[in-house]
Amino acid sequence: MPVTIRPAVPADLTDCALFFTEVFNAPPWDEQWTKESSWQRLSDCMHTPNFLGLIAEDGAEIVAMAFGYSQRYQEELHYNLLEFCVANERQGEGIGSELLAELHSRLLEAGVARVCTLTARDTPAQEFYLKGGFYISPKMILMSRRY
Repeated sequence: MPVTIRPAVPADLTDCALFFTEVFNAPPWDEQWTKESSWQRLSDCMHTPNFLGLIAEDGAEIVAMAFGYSQRYQEELHYNLLEFCVANERQGEGIGSELLAELHSRLLEAGVARVCTLTARDTPAQEFYLKGGFYISPKMILMSRRY
């Protein structure tokens, strides 16, 4: 069955949160998401102004998702890709690349000039984004402060 890609809507939130938890609690991420913290994270994303999220499905099953939002930066629109994941057992099948291509197509139609995302260094995700046309910015760094 071919994968279908569609916009994420609020009714998808619970299913997306369960999917997100499953993906990011497994290797290589080994994070500690709960259903509640995942739901809150994705709800925050979805309720950000200019949200655009896409879901890839195989039948009724979520196999990948992308969540982010657009915002003005000087005279351009930039899209911040906040969350992107593919089912662990489906990675390497081209689903992520297909979802990323669909996201890029929709962003171009919307007049977005740049896509930005954060990911862990030296991971399969970094390689995935490099193959998808992203580059490591020579000008920008992530700075963080923990409380």
